Amino acid sequence: MRVSSPFVVRLLSANTIVLGGKEWPALTFEYIDGGDLQQRIDAEDRPDSAMATALLVGLLTGVQALHNADGTVHRDIKPANIALRGGAWDQPLILDLGLAKSASETTFTQYPGLVGTATYMAPEQLAARRARKAADLFAVGVTVRVAITGEHPFLRRGQTYSYGEAIEAIKGGPAPLPAWLGEDTRSVLDRMVCFAEHDRGSSRSNLKRLGSIHDGR
Repeated sequence: MRVSSPFVVRLLSANTIVLGGKEWPALTFEYIDGGDLQQRIDAEDRPDSAMATALLVGLLTGVQALHNADGTVHRDIKPANIALRGGAWDQPLILDLGLAKSASETTFTQYPGLVGTATYMAPEQLAARRARKAADLFAVGVTVRVAITGEHPFLRRGQTYSYGEAIEAIKGGPAPLPAWLGEDTRSVLDRMVCFAEHDRGSSRSNLKRLGSIHDGR
């Protein structure tokens, strides 16, 4: 509820419901029509250069809004957790804040431990270290690359990886992006999936490189 952005799903209320005779927490979010990004990827529907950049800008703007809200880190950004309002590439909304954590909150997460979806985790997460803002940037970078190419930038389709092998694959660098993609977009996407956290920049610095500074509101 601390976040107000057209690129982050709006939480309407936090309540409890009774299921099986027990009370459970229940969050009510706005409804978004248009399907999610994973559905578009599965349908082999790819964005062109302009729409790929717009998708990246939207996601970075949403991440910026999260990070500006008391240092909140999503920790599980992936195509299935991104809606496209009205099916538009330039209207992505970050969904599923169940694993999100702010800098001031106390949680039950204990490290070492894995939090998130392995194929979109940053190497530090795969090494069972704490997910910080740079982990969200890594996940956005991988997500947009998969949307553009249909393939994971580090992991080969059909091959099984241990966490250690996945870390080594990331260390080896991503598959190259298509030449038709804009140079600034390629540069930012390469930066965001760097192995080292400090090389990924911030949401603001990457938006600046794309010529799209937003304040996250």
